[in-house]
Amino acid sequence: MKKRIWILALAGCLLLSGCASLLERSYSVVEPYADRYWDASAEDTLRAESYQDLVNSLLMLVEERSEEGVIRYYTSGDAYSLALQATYEVRQDTMLGSYLLEDISFAYQAVEEGSCTLTYTMVYRQDAEDVESLMVLSDSQSLVDLLRLAVREGHDRLTARFAYDMPREDVEAAVQSVWREICLGDGEETAEDLETTETGAEGPAPEETQPPAEDPAQPASQELPEEPPAEGVQPVSGTGDGEAEELPPCPWEIRYYPDRDAAELVEVLLKA
Repeated sequence: MKKRIWILALAGCLLLSGCASLLERSYSVVEPYADRYWDASAEDTLRAESYQDLVNSLLMLVEERSEEGVIRYYTSGDAYSLALQATYEVRQDTMLGSYLLEDISFAYQAVEEGSCTLTYTMVYRQDAEDVESLMVLSDSQSLVDLLRLAVREGHDRLTARFAYDMPREDVEAAVQSVWREICLGDGEETAEDLETTETGAEGPAPEETQPPAEDPAQPASQELPEEPPAEGVQPVSGTGDGEAEELPPCPWEIRYYPDRDAAELVEVLLKA
């Protein structure tokens, strides 16, 4: 009887002290998600049991910059046609494949009914940056700021990654705005120079002089008509309100990865 009372008292103390959560906690074993893609029956061979598995396996190889990879593909459909389709999708429609890959090909070998072996060979761009090290941007204004910095530091290119697919028109508007600043001299350095001049830091302002009085004996001077601009020359910018600005075309090349109306990664080549 005393033993039963002691056990009930101990259980009550555990409940009051908050230890009940420890007694009721459930445990689970977490395994790497990528492990399920490896074929246990073949060393260094990936296993794909669906079309999406095949695409994911290829993306794993590309992410690891693997130059070769073997995939055992189990399917009841036309394995070769599905492999061609998956290869095209990874190369053209994914951010990693379209940016990192220069070429991808595979060799097909039928093993048994319903399965085949695909041996892939990948060639990567030599000038591609590490995608994981790129700063992730959330809007087009962040792209404007990075472009200004890249131009100021004399970089040949700027590679930017977005948190979501960025529409092309937003990217092009950002690039054009920075190019316009360069053409019109509206950059930060120009603004600082103007501020310095206005405050007189470089010396006193020149004294104002009055125009000489006209001699009544001399005939009044007449303003000559403005000469028309030479043929083929266009003004760079207007000086009055409402005048259209004529800027040279932007020589920078914009590349989208993937090449769609909205891209996740953008590369701007800053040299003409």
